[in-house]
Amino acid sequence: MDTKLIADVTNWMKTTDLAEFCYEQNGNCIEIKTQEALPEPAQYTCSLTAVTAPAVGIYHVAEKGKNLSLTEGQTVQEGDALGVVESVSKKHPITAPISGKLRKVTAQEGAVVEFGLPLFFIEK
Repeated sequence: MDTKLIADVTNWMKTTDLAEFCYEQNGNCIEIKTQEALPEPAQYTCSLTAVTAPAVGIYHVAEKGKNLSLTEGQTVQEGDALGVVESVSKKHPITAPISGKLRKVTAQEGAVVEFGLPLFFIEK
């Protein structure tokens, strides 16, 4: 690796507003980042699975005539009913995609929900 090239590129970068620079030639690669360069995004892992609204509509814990109570910490099995989103002409059932514990219940009876809005978080 040519250290003069590295010094030249580093000095040149000081005269610009670049935060990062990558140069490759003949199999050699130089990558320079200044203090202003954005850090690499953090990689997070989460043990929670979000259960989202399947449609735009009104969330109900249970269909009329049925009684269903959901509380945080409650154990659910895959396929268990978690409620229904009622849109203009259709009812969209919500079921648990995995077995586990309900760690967070954000759904509220009678609330208007948007497609993809997280209603529950289940921990496996």
